[in-house]
Amino acid sequence: METQYLRLEPTLVGRPRRPVASPLVLWLTLTLWVTAAPTVMRAAASVRLHSEARMLEILHAERTLLTYTFATNQFKPYVRELITLDGVDLLRDATADHLHHHGLMYAIKVNGINFWEEAPQAGRQVPQAELIREVRKDPAGRPQARFTQVVHWVEAGHATAPDTEPFALLIEERTITITTDPATELIQLEWESEFTVGAGAPEVVLTGSSYHGLGIRFREEFDGVAERYNSEQLAYPDEGREGVLPTRWMAVSHVVAGRPYTLVLFNHPSNPGQSRFFSMQKPFAYLSATQGLDEAPLKYRTGDRWKLRYLLLASPRRMAAEQLDRQYDLFIRP
Repeated sequence: METQYLRLEPTLVGRPRRPVASPLVLWLTLTLWVTAAPTVMRAAASVRLHSEARMLEILHAERTLLTYTFATNQFKPYVRELITLDGVDLLRDATADHLHHHGLMYAIKVNGINFWEEAPQAGRQVPQAELIREVRKDPAGRPQARFTQVVHWVEAGHATAPDTEPFALLIEERTITITTDPATELIQLEWESEFTVGAGAPEVVLTGSSYHGLGIRFREEFDGVAERYNSEQLAYPDEGREGVLPTRWMAVSHVVAGRPYTLVLFNHPSNPGQSRFFSMQKPFAYLSATQGLDEAPLKYRTGDRWKLRYLLLASPRRMAAEQLDRQYDLFIRP
């Protein structure tokens, strides 16, 4: 099978368009060479889109940092892998105990339809298009790559319709941005979702369990033993049981191959609902940024728009609370 390569200039482009079916494997590669820290000669941020496999990669210096998968037989598109600069994937996908746990994923309930668990009648997040938005340097000169995808949230019976837009309860424009800092080995992932009410209902009611939201399933070594700490220094339930805390950020850290890897999730204060985090150690390590929809549902009508913003940090070090407070301040700065 022939492979085509298409090189694009790193400029901002418009709203994603629907993909055109093709028998070819199409690779879209955007590469921007930028000067990094003095100890790093050169660093490349790039994105590769594998249309036939319906999978996208973000790379740093030709090493995969993130894979995002959106196959047509999936219930939802999600981040399958998040790999540190030294090569450790911190996520797990579709584990035997919970097949619906997918690396880094976002899901809730809409009008009573469950988009989190994946029973036959569960809702489907149907991806409409994929498009590389830009590859650039951030204001600090660090390599940065970004992509956007439009997602229709529909009932199971409409998931295979040729055009799902008339049935969409929600229309989501999802943007994921990766920024790398070779000097500190820090990866920043920003998840932004802008929603509108779709044509499938004049009103939507958003609800969910205490753990519904932006969820992370950690690699197996974290299960039962990972350290948890948070911005408000609140105590966790005994024996690693599940619990929900009203904090600005929450961190989970554990030693893997001699290094204390840490994932930190930040909830932006502009997000609708309540800033809460669900977490647990046993029987497995899990973390979700939630909106408190189990206690206070949110209602929207046709024409309403709202936005969710989250920041995820991945580091091969244990990050101090003072450092994370500074990161939070940078995240929320206008």
